[in-house]
Amino acid sequence: MNESKQIISKQIKDSRHRQITSLRKTGVTYAEIGRKLGLSKERIRQIEKGISKSKKRVLQFDNMLMPGEVANMLGVHVNTVRRWANRGILKAYSVGPRGDRRFRQRDVESFLVKYPSVSEG
Repeated sequence: MNESKQIISKQIKDSRHRQITSLRKTGVTYAEIGRKLGLSKERIRQIEKGISKSKKRVLQFDNMLMPGEVANMLGVHVNTVRRWANRGILKAYSVGPRGDRRFRQRDVESFLVKYPSVSEG
């Protein structure tokens, strides 16, 4: 069943690519094709060029902490946590489309072992 879905998916992609290519040859713009197919003009351009959708890596870590939570754990201001992350002192991960910072709890705990005086305040 999975193999048949893949074949059908490939046929649809090939059909869409042919349709876009033929419309482009007649002078139709990406935006016009996009409106017709319900896709963005950028996606139309990608299909025409043979660029597949980006496959973003998804980081799945347990116990991801926000900067404020880390600051509370360490007894410092949230801006200090951000500064340490910028300098590479404390490992941070960028998540979501805005690039929000998240910290693994085990990284914060390792940081505390390396710098025990931070939490003593």
